[in-house]
Amino acid sequence: MQNSLPEMPVAITGNSKMLACHRENGEIFRLFWPHIEYGQHLGHFWPGIRVAYPEWKGFTKWFHLNIWKNSQRYIENTNILETTLLSPTHHLKVIQSDFVLPDSDILVRHYEFINEGEKSEKVAFFVYCSFNIEESATQDGAYIDFFNNSLVFFRRNTYLALAGNGYPLAGYQCGRRGTATDPFQDASKGFLRGTRDNILQSAGSLAWDLGEIKPGEHKTFSLYLAAGENEERVRTLLTEVCSQEGGLWLEKTKQFWRGWLEPGLHQAEKHGHSAFNRSLLTIKLLTNKETGASIAAPEFDPYYTASGGYGYCWPRDSVFITAALDEAGYHDLTCRFYEFAASVQNPDGSWRQRYFTDGSPAPFWGKQIDQVGSVLWGYGHHYSLTSDEGFISSIWPSLEAGANYLETNIQDNGLPAVSFDPWEDTYGQGTYSAAAVYGGLKASSDIARSIGEEEKSNYWLASSERVKEAILEHQWSARRNSFIRGVNHRVHQDHYNNILHQGRKAYVTKDPAGLYETHWAAGGDERIDAALLGLAFPFAVLEPTDLRITATVRAIEENLWNHDVGGIHRYEGDNYRGGNPWLITTLWLAIYHCTAGNRSRAEELYQWSLSQANQHLLLPEQADKHHGGPAWVLPLTWSHAMFVLTRLALNGGLSALRKT
Repeated sequence: MQNSLPEMPVAITGNSKMLACHRENGEIFRLFWPHIEYGQHLGHFWPGIRVAYPEWKGFTKWFHLNIWKNSQRYIENTNILETTLLSPTHHLKVIQSDFVLPDSDILVRHYEFINEGEKSEKVAFFVYCSFNIEESATQDGAYIDFFNNSLVFFRRNTYLALAGNGYPLAGYQCGRRGTATDPFQDASKGFLRGTRDNILQSAGSLAWDLGEIKPGEHKTFSLYLAAGENEERVRTLLTEVCSQEGGLWLEKTKQFWRGWLEPGLHQAEKHGHSAFNRSLLTIKLLTNKETGASIAAPEFDPYYTASGGYGYCWPRDSVFITAALDEAGYHDLTCRFYEFAASVQNPDGSWRQRYFTDGSPAPFWGKQIDQVGSVLWGYGHHYSLTSDEGFISSIWPSLEAGANYLETNIQDNGLPAVSFDPWEDTYGQGTYSAAAVYGGLKASSDIARSIGEEEKSNYWLASSERVKEAILEHQWSARRNSFIRGVNHRVHQDHYNNILHQGRKAYVTKDPAGLYETHWAAGGDERIDAALLGLAFPFAVLEPTDLRITATVRAIEENLWNHDVGGIHRYEGDNYRGGNPWLITTLWLAIYHCTAGNRSRAEELYQWSLSQANQHLLLPEQADKHHGGPAWVLPLTWSHAMFVLTRLALNGGLSALRKT
């Protein structure tokens, strides 16, 4: 098991099935396939060159080493990452373009070499690879496939095959990592041994002779890494991709991304900032092309050393993400997610906490009833934008089961049963969860009425109104002049004892087996929580101008604003990753201000959020509370979704606001 510290990528590339994570120097350090969250197969993937002076001397200049000066950018309106490398020891400029073919599981690394000096340079290209296929270094093998001069790594039914295009193969070597046969030292010295295969902890290297590059001359070379389920598949893919030079694939991939962006391009024109398009492009990469399910972020902490993992699909997060795509005009992709949601629903009408994007259950730690309400709200939102009767027909059984689940989980006090809140650290009758249940039941009622199911519509509407009344009765605090985080929440035993000592109410229940006690605080958890904004958007429990909502927003701004760097914290006392302000919450507040007509304040919050992006306009989960800038998790798909929704709201084009 590896225990390396979590590392967020600086940039990502992919095709919504294959996902690569890049460092600032252009190095790829994670590669996911056949899903954007599993398996993870790297390892090392290190290209470099040797230059003659005029004889071969020194070591291979690996591109990931700090001997290079580099700059990096996304090619405008694409998911193609371009890294430019310069070395002080010679006058060759290297431009590395990384991308994945949109319709084939082939990662392309296209190189342009430019001699900016006054003498010719003789250049050889080397690449060293070691793959931990499916995060394992056992039961693997590597070999040279002379059918197409490729280097093949495999483990069971996962094959990764690497080939070059444009120049003759000049050498190869397979070996075992950390032994005398490991090709890395030999490749670094420029002399490969011709070993054809290896088993266990495999590594491999290939070399190509690029010949002489004259002053002012440009040469190009491409690496193609194909992924497939067997040797025949990767051979077929390499035959296809090697039929054309990498520059042609580069142009085709540019055209694909710019064509995909077209529904949202006009929005970027309205506000003059490419961050809107970057958000759409990022969401697309982090959304499974086949199922429409989005992951929270590229997985960077698979061993849960600092979190519970982010490479999963949460139905709640995905509804916000899907709403952003829907509002931006990408209805086909959003419809796919809702079909996915219906397919993974539990028999009782609920959803698990999270899933892999192929629908497999993911590790979980508790029930979250707000996710049921969120999905049902999402069904209604999608239908309101598309008027697609076929969609309603397909998801109706899911909607009916979900609405009935919510209704049966309303407790005697009118609130939904206890569950985790959206931040997943408090278990109780949360106010946000109640708002989501209200929103889900109301959406279900509206859909039922639109298709003539009057009895069900009236039943679910009455249930939603009961929840709303309970929110107003139990989750409003006159003392704080605000809605509060929730009521009846689970506490540790020492907290329970302290509550009793103070003369306040607390109680004990037992687990279903009757073996262990759970301690509860009765009454209100009176902390202010940014998720209370859900009462206004998206679930519309109350109008944005309702005095209780405006008072709550005022409490959020007064109690959760970070006075050092700006931004909104999640809730009072939040200490996750040191307790930083979040972009989700800040953008949520911006959306609220759009609903209330406070455009100038919304614009300020939007600009603050934009200023927390990294150099590629990728948005983090949190901003550093002392210095600003990305602090934890990057890119976070939910942050990008809220950014899109906020921009649309500022442009007056967010339909969900017009319905609140």
